[in-house]
Amino acid sequence: MECAQEDEQVYLSIKGGLQTIPIIIGTSEACERIVSAAISTNIIIYLTKEYHMGAATSAVVIFIYQAATNFLPILGAIVSDGLLGRFLTIQLTLFACTIVRSNYSIILKLFSLTYGTVLLWLTTMIPQLVTDNCGINTQSNHACHSPTTLQLFVLFTSLAFLSIGASGVRPCTLAFGIDQFVHLSGAEKDRALKVLFDWYFVSLGGSQIISLTLLVYLQDKIGWKVGFAIPVVLMALVTILNTAASPLYIKVKPQKSIWVSLVQVIFAAIKNRRIQFPQEGNGVQYHNTRGRAMVPSRKIRFLNKACVIRMHADSSDTEVFTTNQWNVCTVEQVEDIKQTLNVVPLWSAMIISLLIQQSQSFRVLQADTMDRRVGATNFQIPAGSIPIFEVITFTLWSGCYDKYIIPFLQKITGRETVLSHKQRMGIGLIFSIATAFAASVVEATRRNKAIRQGLEYNANGTVSMSAMWLAPQCVFSGLTSAFGSVGQIEFYYSVLPKTMGSLALALLLLATGIANIAATVIVKLVKTATTVGGREGWLSDNLNQGHYDYYCFLLALLGIANFMYFLACCYWFEEPIPNQLVESHDEDEEI
Repeated sequence: MECAQEDEQVYLSIKGGLQTIPIIIGTSEACERIVSAAISTNIIIYLTKEYHMGAATSAVVIFIYQAATNFLPILGAIVSDGLLGRFLTIQLTLFACTIVRSNYSIILKLFSLTYGTVLLWLTTMIPQLVTDNCGINTQSNHACHSPTTLQLFVLFTSLAFLSIGASGVRPCTLAFGIDQFVHLSGAEKDRALKVLFDWYFVSLGGSQIISLTLLVYLQDKIGWKVGFAIPVVLMALVTILNTAASPLYIKVKPQKSIWVSLVQVIFAAIKNRRIQFPQEGNGVQYHNTRGRAMVPSRKIRFLNKACVIRMHADSSDTEVFTTNQWNVCTVEQVEDIKQTLNVVPLWSAMIISLLIQQSQSFRVLQADTMDRRVGATNFQIPAGSIPIFEVITFTLWSGCYDKYIIPFLQKITGRETVLSHKQRMGIGLIFSIATAFAASVVEATRRNKAIRQGLEYNANGTVSMSAMWLAPQCVFSGLTSAFGSVGQIEFYYSVLPKTMGSLALALLLLATGIANIAATVIVKLVKTATTVGGREGWLSDNLNQGHYDYYCFLLALLGIANFMYFLACCYWFEEPIPNQLVESHDEDEEI
């Protein structure tokens, strides 16, 4: 037995470890982010100029695409944790609708990132899929022919496949990276995980820097054909590399019952709602595993009925009854779902800050009307590259936080723990409010200058105002992510059950998806409410006639109200304690 364990340990030491992290994080995750960032940022220009959509309509399309991109990873997390495992889930979503031979089987139907990028590229190549060119001198998009049904179908299908591809990569790569250190323990594992997280957050920023500079520049200067062809090549190469590196990976078997158990607990609690609780401390009356007599914690006490053995209420055969987990669950199952539900209020409090960050597409439209020259040169920054300031801020802060900022603050305060996860999340909310206020002030200034220049009815005119005025709000938005998003991920990993590793990142993506949907609803409501009586409205297709500054100010007010809600959630949040399950013989111990 000992020899078998030693052999397994040697086998695991050869596989996994830090050698796999550059491939997992530096290829699969980074390349997916490069493709998504280049498309998400600049596609509003593609929609308005090539598909002749209005600003608000284009924003709605982008919000829906981003919502799908962030909602589907929840499904990816469920599939990876409970069915396929993380490696196979990542690999399936990297392939494209072709027959591919892998370590496991012949894969017949695989829809993913590569297929989405191919379809999007084809909208620039095949004549039947290319929209009419209205000419650079056209003053109004209404003079252009609308795209055909086929053209819209292919466009939206390509975005759908890109979302499906993200559903497997985004929730799994970080958790899959953690799997590579399953054979480590103690301080050695802590050091390895620190390297992993540093790689992950820096790669997020680095990949977006590449997409917002190189890819967006190519799209803007050379054209969409080249700009969309590069992601095709990139995703094909990373798929091949990920397949070649397969023998190096540690592939942890999925926990097939973990997601079903969440549903089982709720179902059993409702089914057993009429039975009485046993006496406190009587662990024998609760369904346990491995012969342990444990009782559940008292928080969310209604769920405890899911693990009460019904023999306490009637005289049915206990052994027969407990074999069906839809009748009674274990104490461990109940405690797992309690830990998950415990984070929901704080999770919901972060949605508004993510909603505020969705104004990035409007920021690109603003930059397209401003002076984008660098200094006294004739070089112009592409409008889609303006968010680079946000990405640089996020990358620099994430890379320096643990190595320089934390030691500096520890030296000043004399405390080991300088900022808790919740404090970092709160600081992120404050920066999101600052982002919205800064955006409102800059847009009001830009609009007033445009009107004074006589550009109120000229949507294509250039305002004599530097696009660098958009940089402060980008910096605030980068700090929002550096504090809020990173704080969220680390918070979820610290409080959720370890078997739900993919859920930690998927929760952030789910919140982002809900923020996208909420942003869509708000845009629709604002546009409807402000166009009553034939008025131009806040969100006009012509930014100079609209009032996007009012819209940003509205988001700032929502952010302030949400911050109050966040403080209330922090006050009521119960930190998980190491020993929530109490032995049955310790009747006097507090549960």
